[in-house]
Amino acid sequence: MVGLLVSVIVPVFNREAMIGATVASLASQTLDNFEIIVVDDGSTDASAEVAERAGGKRVRVIGHGANRGIPAARNTGLEAARGKYIAWLDSDDLARPRRLKRQAEFLARHPEIALVGSASGRIGPDGQARRGTMPFISHETLAPALLFRSPFQQSSIMGVARTLKDFEYRAEFPVCEDLDMFIRISRKHRLANVREALIDRRLHEGQIGAVESALVRDRMRALLRKSLEELGLEPSEADLDRHITLGTLQQRPQSREFLGWAETWMKLLRARNEDAGVYNSRGLALVCARAWVRACYVSLHGNQRGAVARVMLTSSLMMGFASSDAIEWLAQLLTPPAVAGLSRNTTQDS
Repeated sequence: MVGLLVSVIVPVFNREAMIGATVASLASQTLDNFEIIVVDDGSTDASAEVAERAGGKRVRVIGHGANRGIPAARNTGLEAARGKYIAWLDSDDLARPRRLKRQAEFLARHPEIALVGSASGRIGPDGQARRGTMPFISHETLAPALLFRSPFQQSSIMGVARTLKDFEYRAEFPVCEDLDMFIRISRKHRLANVREALIDRRLHEGQIGAVESALVRDRMRALLRKSLEELGLEPSEADLDRHITLGTLQQRPQSREFLGWAETWMKLLRARNEDAGVYNSRGLALVCARAWVRACYVSLHGNQRGAVARVMLTSSLMMGFASSDAIEWLAQLLTPPAVAGLSRNTTQDS
């Protein structure tokens, strides 16, 4: 008898307006052999009932009597999962039809990989699809990327069940619990992303990162300080804060002073890694090069544009783009994942 292949875990708390579409996106998967585990973390609305109607017989709802938080909900799902592989989907996101089949086939072909994510699309608060992002692909680059921020979308993750069950989510990380788990797994196992966009993130004001921004930064401080110390660094409070800013830049212009610090800091990271050997050196060089370009790019405004561009292009950090892995990633970056509903049906593995 063939065992259950995939268990998909969907934690939910008071999202009856979204959970139906989330579960329905799983019910329409091209893969047949899977179950959906909805962990209702003490919802006071009809989230559980909506999920059951949307998923039918595939859905198992496990309810917490009260709201216990994200780590506890994720751990309940891990304990209940019966599949060979475990996949995640947050209650506000959507899975594209090929998602489970594509990742299950990838893990079967790559037994050395313990956890795989994917590129993703985005859907704005207005319901309009937005172009997604192209993540790093190989373990050699993903592991050092965790030194700055998560290079994975939690909703895109699928992993080997026997491995994931050894890395429970920790209660001291009510946010950033995914980054914490990814860092711990990366120390012992290999990670990957596939290039195809397999999920769509729905952007809205109620997302944890927006609601709990101060707490997110506090938990990132705890995680990234430890990672920096593994390189032999003892970051000051100011350096740690700037390091976190460097990894989370969006469209906030930075001062020339910050750019000067960033260039010196990332050169120091690379030098310390040469001694400590924690990360693949070419992978870290690419991660630093991307962080450097992003920091400079958001600062290209007004009459400083030409000066900032010269600073960016003349930095030795730009040599991080010279490796074969970097060239491959840059080529993929020029053709990022399509908007929702228009994903490219690529079959190339990383």
